[in-house]
Amino acid sequence: MEDVIKSTGQRFGVHEAFTLLALALAAIPTSFVIFLEIITVEDPEVCIWDASHDQCTIYDGTPENVCMLADARSWRYNYPLKTVISTYNLLCQEYWEMCLPQLLFYLGMLPSCLLAGYMADQFGRKTALMIFLFLECLFLSLLIAVRGFIGFLILRYFTGLSIGYFVNCETLIIEGLKARYRSTFMAVIWCSFSVGTLTLGVLGVVFDRYIDMVACIVIFSLILLFVYLLGIDESLRWLLIKQKKDRAEYMLSKLAYHNNVEMPKYEDIPKPEDESYGIIDFFTLPNARMITFILLQLSILSFYLLVDYTRITIDMIMCDQNYDKYGFKDSESARSVNFLLTGLISAAGVVLTAVLCAVMGRRPTVVLLLWASLVALVLVSSFPAKRPIIDITSYIIRLVAPGLVYLSSLYSLEVHITPLRARAVGLSVAGAALGGILSAGKAFLGHNHEPSVYITAVEAVLVLYVLVLCIKLPETKARALPDKIEDMPVTMALTDWCTCRNNEETTPLLKDKDTCETGTSKET
Repeated sequence: MEDVIKSTGQRFGVHEAFTLLALALAAIPTSFVIFLEIITVEDPEVCIWDASHDQCTIYDGTPENVCMLADARSWRYNYPLKTVISTYNLLCQEYWEMCLPQLLFYLGMLPSCLLAGYMADQFGRKTALMIFLFLECLFLSLLIAVRGFIGFLILRYFTGLSIGYFVNCETLIIEGLKARYRSTFMAVIWCSFSVGTLTLGVLGVVFDRYIDMVACIVIFSLILLFVYLLGIDESLRWLLIKQKKDRAEYMLSKLAYHNNVEMPKYEDIPKPEDESYGIIDFFTLPNARMITFILLQLSILSFYLLVDYTRITIDMIMCDQNYDKYGFKDSESARSVNFLLTGLISAAGVVLTAVLCAVMGRRPTVVLLLWASLVALVLVSSFPAKRPIIDITSYIIRLVAPGLVYLSSLYSLEVHITPLRARAVGLSVAGAALGGILSAGKAFLGHNHEPSVYITAVEAVLVLYVLVLCIKLPETKARALPDKIEDMPVTMALTDWCTCRNNEETTPLLKDKDTCETGTSKET
């Protein structure tokens, strides 16, 4: 089936480029809804009402001191509807209540990705994409209308349940690409993810109400839904595997027209049997078991680091306690600007990872990025009281973590067979959701301001453990996407890193006389 993809020509046609770029834009609302609670669940600026002077004086103390000095009737919020805390007056509530939106979102995201992968493999990539994107538009629209905190929590959970469309976009992009373009366009979709973080920061600067930010993303998602409905086609690989003859022939003729090339006939294309596979096959098939195990742990760890160091190390410390030391007038502006910076750093990290993949390959890039994360975590655990060290290491982790998340998805798409591919990337993104749950659970327990030496040391050990596992990953650069079990790559041994040793071992000591070139050898 790889020959069919190559038949579309050596460069993209306009239709193909439009399709891939439109699918990549779906990462913008994905990033927005993932990080929404970070910018909307924060300690807002408050002022204490002074009845004697009939004015509201800005209070520079911590929220705990505000709650001790005054009751809810005597303070005012500078931006009453910008944050969830000010909207629902949660300033003096238990801290775990403020962590619930993030935790519930990831709890919904976990089954959503698995379900989206299953539906895409069974009913089609585009069908699953349209269903989940429509659900996201619906739940975000309801989020604008709801006014109670309980309703907000419920809708955050259901918004997480609709995030599975991102899985289908990644699958559609990869299955329509030649091998040399995969890394580039996966980098495009993860750069769009970073643009979503940038968008969140921009909207935080422009609007004073979080529901206005949500309304902008609803409009953008509705536009994408309309574009996908009319302009995106089903995956040709999936149609051939499922032997949907009429739709596959239509796709072949459409590709031939848009790319101005001659495509093979449906009858001449070899079609593997549509065998029945389940989620358990990831852990039972010989070629898939170890790779799935490694990629799942890589996805959990990398997304945990991305969310944790975006929300805690810089965001909480800089924006809620020491924003004035960084030159900001209030915590809201500091948080919005920091999201802009985070988006730029994430985009730079993805671009850097894509370049390293093109030059070095997938496996060396994973190992290099994990080494950088390990060094950063060791520095944090060694100098926990040094603010410049914490800032610098946070930038390093936010630079490399998006690249690791991107590589875990790219690997999942490239090593698994077509009947399992959507479920493979669904499992990878579900692992990311589990990493988000761990980060939210850490904040839920109150570890939200200063990085703990012991927790950071545990994180460094886990990074080292995953680094050793990733050495066994196969190299998939320029490799055809597998359609059958026997075509799947296998894990590599540690000695496979030394290619010179492999060449020496495979070179025979004595050459057969029939293979010698006459006239170039000498007899002694």
